[in-house]
Amino acid sequence: MSRRVVTLIERRSRLCRLPREEFHFLLTEARPIVEVVPAAERGWYQLTARGWVGFFDSPSCRYVLQPKLPWPNFLWLLGLRPHEATDQFHQPDSPLIAAVAEALASRWDDVLRRGLVAGYREAESQSRFLRGKLRLAEQLREAATAAFPEYFHVTEPILDLDTAWHRIPKAAASQLLRSGAVPPAIRPRLQAIVQVLASVTEASPTEADFAAALAEPRAEQYRELLELCRVIVQGFPTASVLPRSSLAAFLIDLGRVFEQYLIRSLRQELAPYPGWEVGSQGAFELGPTVLRPDIVIRRAGSAWAVLDAKWKKVAAEASDLHQILAYRTLTGANRVGLVYPGRSDDFAHYFSPDGRIRVSLYRLRVVGREEQLERSIRRLARWVRTD
Repeated sequence: MSRRVVTLIERRSRLCRLPREEFHFLLTEARPIVEVVPAAERGWYQLTARGWVGFFDSPSCRYVLQPKLPWPNFLWLLGLRPHEATDQFHQPDSPLIAAVAEALASRWDDVLRRGLVAGYREAESQSRFLRGKLRLAEQLREAATAAFPEYFHVTEPILDLDTAWHRIPKAAASQLLRSGAVPPAIRPRLQAIVQVLASVTEASPTEADFAAALAEPRAEQYRELLELCRVIVQGFPTASVLPRSSLAAFLIDLGRVFEQYLIRSLRQELAPYPGWEVGSQGAFELGPTVLRPDIVIRRAGSAWAVLDAKWKKVAAEASDLHQILAYRTLTGANRVGLVYPGRSDDFAHYFSPDGRIRVSLYRLRVVGREEQLERSIRRLARWVRTD
């Protein structure tokens, strides 16, 4: 079916003429993604893309959502590291899903060149020789029925590829292939990933799978691949984002991208300093509620700073301040801050009336050349470390 293509740029409004049923679809099914407001003239509507990039289909249209920042800078935030970051806006050369599919294939090739890392797991088996750990209960049961059991019932470690760090890329490649939106030139490279991992269990990755894979020292060479896979897996929206999930869609939450960029960059900047640890989405229970600060930075095991990423213009809104102060109380961190994106970097500080509590607002540069973006994140890391 041929669909009309409607292109929107994040946070920028556009007047579009739409049939009534299309307006109803956007209002009821795509409310978290696109804001739609009737215009003065009948049949015309003002559409504003919220904080998402990608595409989604409606019954009669395909909505393509582009970032408002330059495409190379957007790829930089995703961790794809374009050849040259810039502060000049231009349209992407290819759809987003093609860019991430190409990056997935390239990062997989890098892993293959270094060699796949197998994992250990325990498997139950029978053996004519005693090896591994004897399963005593089963052995005794068999001994009760046979004078001379022919086999030992053992549990032994085996080496295979069925690990979290292989299940995740297989799932990401499979999802991209099933979407039908990947260009034909890239599909064979994704199919090759699935074929190499044919023996690996196919399952939808959970957050626990990502945590286990990223924490595994043997899988260190997979880290960049796994971080990209997280973007891909989260890009296929659930019914909570797009209720009619049977329609084609690939959407990336820019707020989540910004948060992951902060975590990734701060970990890199603080790595040379012993005792510093950057954690994400830690859970703090408060009665029936679980609060999850975006970033908790620890020094020698104790909470040192809490940061909350906000993909919007810098504004000390009451709700944001209430949120970060609640995180300060829960974690015990004295240093708390709200981090916003911008075309330059800047600080602002707010103090409680008695001067004992300080909340910092930091505008982090996300538009510009590579050295400008790196300088901005270094400045933020320096603020975090300062007593």
